[in-house]
Amino acid sequence: MAQDPAPKHLTITLDIDLQTAGSTVGEARVRATYNAVVEAALVAAMEQLPEGSIKTVTAEMDWSYRWMEKREVRFSRGDDGEGDKD
Repeated sequence: MAQDPAPKHLTITLDIDLQTAGSTVGEARVRATYNAVVEAALVAAMEQLPEGSIKTVTAEMDWSYRWMEKREVRFSRGDDGEGDKD
């Protein structure tokens, strides 16, 4: 009796850093970009992987704002090497 092959998973994460000075990127453009990227990834996967090997594909979109600030020193060891003792 033949055994089923062990399940394998390929996870690909894309992080698109948008910088749009003086404007915003609306939901429609974000969603269209997401759909285009997912579709391109599916086409590429089907071209590269053996026929019939893709069982299911899940995709997820997370839209967030991340403000980058100048790094701030939160802890610094003193000249004596002892550091803060609170």
